[in-house]
Amino acid sequence: MPRLEESEIKKYWQIFQGLKPIDNKVSGDTVAPVLKNSRLPQQQLSSIWQLSDIDNDGSLDFEEFCITMRLIFDLVNGSIPEVPDQLPSWLIPSSKAALIQANQAVTQGRNIGVDYEDDEDGLSEDFDWYISPKDKSTYETIYQSKNDHFGRIKFDSLNSLYSTLRNVPTSDISSAWNLVNPKSFETIDKDQTLVFLHILNQRENGKRIPRGVPASLRATFSKEIPNYDLKAQSKPSYNTQTQAQKRSFANDYLTKLGQNNSISDKGTDFSGVEGTDWEEARLKRELNNLENLLAEVTKRSDSDNKEIEKQNMIKYEFEQLLKYKQEQFQKQSNGSGGEDLTKVENDIKDLETQVESLQEYLESRKQELNKLNQEISTLQ
Repeated sequence: MPRLEESEIKKYWQIFQGLKPIDNKVSGDTVAPVLKNSRLPQQQLSSIWQLSDIDNDGSLDFEEFCITMRLIFDLVNGSIPEVPDQLPSWLIPSSKAALIQANQAVTQGRNIGVDYEDDEDGLSEDFDWYISPKDKSTYETIYQSKNDHFGRIKFDSLNSLYSTLRNVPTSDISSAWNLVNPKSFETIDKDQTLVFLHILNQRENGKRIPRGVPASLRATFSKEIPNYDLKAQSKPSYNTQTQAQKRSFANDYLTKLGQNNSISDKGTDFSGVEGTDWEEARLKRELNNLENLLAEVTKRSDSDNKEIEKQNMIKYEFEQLLKYKQEQFQKQSNGSGGEDLTKVENDIKDLETQVESLQEYLESRKQELNKLNQEISTLQ
């Protein structure tokens, strides 16, 4: 099974910090230039964004950013032929598994506002939104035992409670969560939790899950999540303590993904290309394609030594150009200047034009070789 490598996550973290996240997130406008630099079709980039923006808030936190970068790199490297219909399980952070499950429930028609079938299941439509003092005390006890240090509740934190509900199917639990969490945040606050528990309690006692919420609660459920500034934007200093913190951060994220260092199966390993960008990855791929073309020419035109020498010279020029681009990128990364990015982009376009010309030339040579083979066959 593929996995995210620790070195890969560290590289994504550096890129993420370079985008200067606000409230530990980067907006679509901020990420757009990075994504478009991959030169993938707009339709693929849109599909990747829809998969990565799990909470549908129009921005990416670091976990979502990792998903975006990995999918793009796999497409650029040719590891996957197209954007998957849904995220593979190994790429889903455990902290967002419940949110994805809830989103899937909405997609499948189990969310707010969907008409229930009249299947005579014996459930009562007489749902009571009133929370008695006794029930409220019980709900608050559960909340106090499960909330995190921010006073928030995650869907998975109540798994032990769900297992005790004999009359509430998983789909209804997801529907209740969606009712109190209309913006699909990863966590909910105390007020939302108390109502969520009340809905489950009513459903356990034979009341059908309501299709909407009273106007008095709608504004409460739609409010923004509190801002917890974790100072993710601060520029790291490369000392021993910082490196240890980054290793810890990467290990924590691997743990969230359900991975550990004992796993031997690996996905795309970027440890050997650390510090590179989309353009270098594309150049390497084009160089590999060129080598394949040269191998084909060698097999079919062994007698044409001058042609082979010419192709080897072109290959050498490509290798030197790639080496030059790597040096320029390294200079820019170290803050020592380098070529203007516009000039680099023009150089890449010129390189692509040369590759196209070479391919056209090879095609003409193939046609000449076919004619010669036909003449030889005729003579025989």
